[in-house]
Amino acid sequence: MDKIYNEYYYKIYKWSISKTKNKEDAEDLTNNIFLAVFEYLNKNIPIEKLENLIWKIAYNLWCTKAKNYDKEKRNTMLDEDFQYISNEDPLDKIIYKDIITNLDNLGLTINEKTSFQLYYLKDLSIKEISNALNTKESTIKYYLYNARNKIKERYHE
Repeated sequence: MDKIYNEYYYKIYKWSISKTKNKEDAEDLTNNIFLAVFEYLNKNIPIEKLENLIWKIAYNLWCTKAKNYDKEKRNTMLDEDFQYISNEDPLDKIIYKDIITNLDNLGLTINEKTSFQLYYLKDLSIKEISNALNTKESTIKYYLYNARNKIKERYHE
């Protein structure tokens, strides 16, 4: 079991990161994949190729996770951080100003930057942004999610 874990952990973890875009979720998914693999192997059911079994379990667990993923978490992951910034806290004002002035340097795509500015600076709703940009609401949510993650990475270094 240790040999299997050591041989496939990095590959599965890297794949999980690419799917979840989040370190903690990737770790959870990776652990769940190995747990399911080891449970399957303990049943002593013959398998043709171990690697195929591992990737099949990984894919199925990811599909299940994606279906059940808490949409609220995706849409509001950092909403608390970017809500109205108190004028009384000088540190908040500095961070807020830094984010706004450095949007071009955060690696945001033009769509992510535009959606972020309209949502947080102009206080437009997701529906209003989708109408203004002639884009689906789900796409705007995706842009905001990516923008939040890029900003979060920058400020949690």
